[in-house]
Amino acid sequence: MRQLILTAACLVVLWPTTAGGFTEECPFGVNAHQASDDALDLAAAAGIGWVRFDMNWFQFEPSNNGYDWTVADRFVDHCDDLGMHVFMTIGYTPDWATGVACNNADPNDENWCLNKPPANVADWTDFVTAVVQRYQGSVKHFGMWNEPNLDHFFEGTRDQYVDDILIPGSNAVHAACNDCYVLGPELAHLRGANWDSCEGVCVPLMDCECAFNGWNHSLAAVLDAAGSYIDIVTHHKYADPYDEWWDEALDGEYIVIQIINGIKEVTDQHAPGKPVWITEYGWETEPLGPHSNAYGAAQLESHLYAWEQVQTGTFPTSPNQPWPELEKFFWYDLVNDDSAMTYGLLESDLDPKDPYYGYMNAIQALGNCEEGDDDDDTGDDDTGDDDTGDDDTGDDDTGTGDDDTGAGDDDTGPGDDDTGAGDDDDGAPPPGNCTCSLRAGLAPGAALLALLLLPALVLVRRTTL
Repeated sequence: MRQLILTAACLVVLWPTTAGGFTEECPFGVNAHQASDDALDLAAAAGIGWVRFDMNWFQFEPSNNGYDWTVADRFVDHCDDLGMHVFMTIGYTPDWATGVACNNADPNDENWCLNKPPANVADWTDFVTAVVQRYQGSVKHFGMWNEPNLDHFFEGTRDQYVDDILIPGSNAVHAACNDCYVLGPELAHLRGANWDSCEGVCVPLMDCECAFNGWNHSLAAVLDAAGSYIDIVTHHKYADPYDEWWDEALDGEYIVIQIINGIKEVTDQHAPGKPVWITEYGWETEPLGPHSNAYGAAQLESHLYAWEQVQTGTFPTSPNQPWPELEKFFWYDLVNDDSAMTYGLLESDLDPKDPYYGYMNAIQALGNCEEGDDDDDTGDDDTGDDDTGDDDTGDDDTGTGDDDTGAGDDDTGPGDDDTGAGDDDDGAPPPGNCTCSLRAGLAPGAALLALLLLPALVLVRRTTL
């Protein structure tokens, strides 16, 4: 109960800081799926400026030309109220559009509808067009499917994804909105992904033991075939600990010789100059994950602090490799799904976890994202302020895509794209108390005042929802 009161007090103090909204250049995001208003309030209170939304085709067009926008309208409207930016991942086929017998309730994902390529490409583009036309006043960034290199999410080939999803979807977005952005291909960072698993530089006499197979071969091929249709390159990557994450992202993986490329290597060669967003990364913590909450918080903070070194090419194990194109990170995810995975910043009852406070700490340290920020931080990414040495370029980038599933969210199917075994070493826990009054610039007594006003606040919120 005490934690809930402290959380409510934090929200009272933090809400004024989001009144002006968040800058579009803000690098801090989270996979929110179709989170509740209360969960979104907590994300905004931590200073998170971007959320990724699951625009599930099967959910929002359950019958041909029969739309139900209720959930999406509520989500987008509330993000507008908070001044948060939304990145929509569009994907997953409804049963009526598959042209085959299928059943999403079947335990065998080979019989699902949602991962089938649409039988008629026009059905797909009609839905993309409807989404963009409805939300382009608030949403400018749209992703083309989620982790299509996994059969669990897309049973088509790489060529089918390029020809039937990415290119026509991109054309539909740009035809409906001339200032909107297309993001993709949102691949799972798995060497054993279904696409191209036996392609690349292979070891003689060994079946499918290829040096550059899986995701990196697929990403290069997609960018070569349809890079001009992608405005922002998005990718998912999990690894533990944080410095290994960065080593692999920059330099790739080595066992005597390099066996897999780094994300930077692939994008530098096949999409030079394009913005890159990491739209899924994170550490799964207790109770279902291998890590303690304290460890997850420490990794989150260390990962983001290291990003400053990466931007300037001073990361200790990969020096002289600045990566200015890498612009945003979307933590996976916002709320625990206790029946499947517990990557959340928040418990399933919305009680903040240590990683939530870790994210708040990192955002405070790196410079906040609020419109009109006038802080004097050096090396932050704020725009419209008077910081020196910042890295803003005034871009409109965005990111998306997740692979979450399980009860309590709107995704379907089990499984994620995590790689690597994590340990549960404890790191130094971030402050578990409410430090947010410092962000609002209020006097120390503000938190006490907030507690006294809490009953009235709750009443007002209930009457206005």
